[in-house]
Amino acid sequence: MPSINKGVPWEANFRAAIRTADGLQGFTVNNAGTKIQLRFRPKSGKSQAARLPMLWEQGNVNKATLLINRAAKALLEGKTDSLMAAITMSQVGSTTMRRELDWPAVADGLRDVLMNHRNEIRANTWRDNYLPYVEEALRLIEAGKASDGHSLLKGTLAKWSGMAPSRAACCIALRNLTDHAISRFGATKSWQITSIDIKELRGKPAKKRRKATLSDSELIFLIDGIASRNPRWASVLRIMALFGLRPIELQHLTPNTREDGSLGVWCTYEKTCGGSLTQQRQLEPCWLRDTDGSAIKWNIVELFHAGLLELPLGNDGEPRKLDGHHCEVFLKRQPEWKQLKQVCEERGEWLRTYSFRDTFSLRCHRQKIELGAICAAMGHNIEAHGRAYRWESEQTTAAAFASAVSG
Repeated sequence: MPSINKGVPWEANFRAAIRTADGLQGFTVNNAGTKIQLRFRPKSGKSQAARLPMLWEQGNVNKATLLINRAAKALLEGKTDSLMAAITMSQVGSTTMRRELDWPAVADGLRDVLMNHRNEIRANTWRDNYLPYVEEALRLIEAGKASDGHSLLKGTLAKWSGMAPSRAACCIALRNLTDHAISRFGATKSWQITSIDIKELRGKPAKKRRKATLSDSELIFLIDGIASRNPRWASVLRIMALFGLRPIELQHLTPNTREDGSLGVWCTYEKTCGGSLTQQRQLEPCWLRDTDGSAIKWNIVELFHAGLLELPLGNDGEPRKLDGHHCEVFLKRQPEWKQLKQVCEERGEWLRTYSFRDTFSLRCHRQKIELGAICAAMGHNIEAHGRAYRWESEQTTAAAFASAVSG
């Protein structure tokens, strides 16, 4: 029989200790490419081998022995039939032998979850709202400058000092990153970023901007100007203005016949809100008013039912996907939108695509439509309406008080 090179004394002792230890019958260790390799030869069944995440060095003997005992116990108690899985389970359950986290893999996993599963965000959203903060966080971890969630958030935020919106986005991105590391990659709870951490480190939030609303004359100026160049996009803006849609709801509209036999439009979009879904709904028009006070009744609904409503086409000639992103990209190139944006900034207001919805809300209130009916038409509850949407403007407030006095 050929002789076996048992190596220096510590190596021989390590091999013998594992081979003869109680509870480790069938287990042996050897040096495999500078790493400790554990082999298990059961009395029946196939032999298995797996490398431990540590070098074949004397200083690792005690730590390796502890890990081997835990892995053997998991295997022999039937918690798994895989030696590699048993080693992994033992590492996850240990604070002293936990695997070094593959943070780039954590980041890739988070990107996949956000873009393809949970939120289905756009590539641009990942690039702008997550990637800068995740890359800085990974740089700090690689440099050994962060060892838990608190230190990671504090170090990352330092790059965006004095930039309140960016600091808020950073907190969201890193909380998602560390939560994903804990739930999917076995990171310790010490990496968790708590609400207390965020409150302590984020700093003073940005001053909340007042949402812009447009008068009927401003909307007409915008839509008529665009209609002269691009009637298909003008139809999109008329729909958004008339029904107060969320931009994404443009993808979820179907013609229907109302209970009274009149033509209508049904919205099939369901939004997760407060743990529940908003209901599909019948859309209700709130007509803009001309300078003489008469309703401007676009024939949007009739054209939709007749299949004659022309909407934007993509480069392939097919109807293009319509949502907030595409609407924003189109509008920011239009001279009328740029002009109105400047006007709104001078009023201290923030004009965006969602302003069509805020404007619808204000127009409904101005026309004295009952609150519950407004909420039903917009697809949210009264609490959400009061929290997020415009009820008044300087003009409507002044008019309401003037009416009260004259009455």
